[in-house]
Amino acid sequence: MSTLRPLMIAALLGAGLTDAASAPLTQSLAQSLTQSLSQARGRERVLIVRNPPATYLQEMRRQDTELQVRDLRIVALLPAGDARLKGPLTLMLTLLVDQGGKEGKPYGPATLIGKDGGVKASYRAFPALSTVNALIDTMPMRQQERRERGR
Repeated sequence: MSTLRPLMIAALLGAGLTDAASAPLTQSLAQSLTQSLSQARGRERVLIVRNPPATYLQEMRRQDTELQVRDLRIVALLPAGDARLKGPLTLMLTLLVDQGGKEGKPYGPATLIGKDGGVKASYRAFPALSTVNALIDTMPMRQQERRERGR
């Protein structure tokens, strides 16, 4: 995808899951994203959302079971000191600090990364979960999962 820095994506696919609650604020976002995506690769799809509204995060928290069914992790990039960083954690929501908003800029408002590490979609607005799910459900890997898991 031309809006994503190729070296950043390559780096992101290389290293444990870190969230705002456990990551020091001095840790770079690129390193945190690298860790998050590396741990997710092959196990989870990742939707990176940059500075989403609080209502969007609340909706994602409410939909945690639906996210689990599709192995979809939401990684929210938020400004340092943002009150949303202290919100309740769920299994499929990771909150990361984006100092100054520069690191998350290449991802636009939202970018979906597949289990294979490839960019599957880039969104100009925060997508509804139903929109993301519809795309995921067309993916061959997801269709295989449905056959194997029965859901």
